[in-house]
Amino acid sequence: MTRWLRVGSMALALGLTLHANSEARAGVTSFQPNPVDLNDLDHHQVYTWRIDNIDLKSEVITAASITIKSIYNWDTNPNMLFIHLLDTAKNRGVASFVDDPTNSTPVPSSQIIDDFVNTRYHNNRNWLVAKATADTFLTSQSFSTRATDYTYNFTSDQLAALNAYVLNGKDVALGFDPDCHFYNKGITFKITTAAVPEPSAVALLGGGLLGLACLHRRRGTTPKLGTPLAT
Repeated sequence: MTRWLRVGSMALALGLTLHANSEARAGVTSFQPNPVDLNDLDHHQVYTWRIDNIDLKSEVITAASITIKSIYNWDTNPNMLFIHLLDTAKNRGVASFVDDPTNSTPVPSSQIIDDFVNTRYHNNRNWLVAKATADTFLTSQSFSTRATDYTYNFTSDQLAALNAYVLNGKDVALGFDPDCHFYNKGITFKITTAAVPEPSAVALLGGGLLGLACLHRRRGTTPKLGTPLAT
């Protein structure tokens, strides 16, 4: 009985150690566009920022965020910044498309349109994204005239899409549609990667748990998390 307990505990401890070592090897990579402020996110433009040569190797992206430093709207009228995650974009680096050629001020509510969702320009030969390109909506946010540092953290579903997009060509793109004009001091896209747990670690972890469960079944008891085992 004690031997089963010792073997199960050792396997469990080794599995947890290997998993912890994988987590310890996590790395953080930051990217910034050029220009870093995306031309102050002008209301008359839609932007894509394609990031190339992302090689995950044997790792996965476990966290991602977009930070915009000191962002503020140029007036107090209604506004919205739409942000999308794209499988790719037509142009490398930063590209823009004029989606509102008028110079009306303030921007009427009728012009607050997410043009990654609205298809009014998608047949234009200069549109920034090819048809059938996968697109994941990230967030939309309005801002006041007071500068603030804004950070958006990806959800688990958005992380899954990000991993899939990167694996499909080692690139990914972010789309920004500003309605209205958002002054800022720079945009940063940050990803955290970690090694995929070794199959042996997963097997040892599962084996350890199975061994402990079998020991409890032999004793006719139901294991409870955190309850010490008698020897």
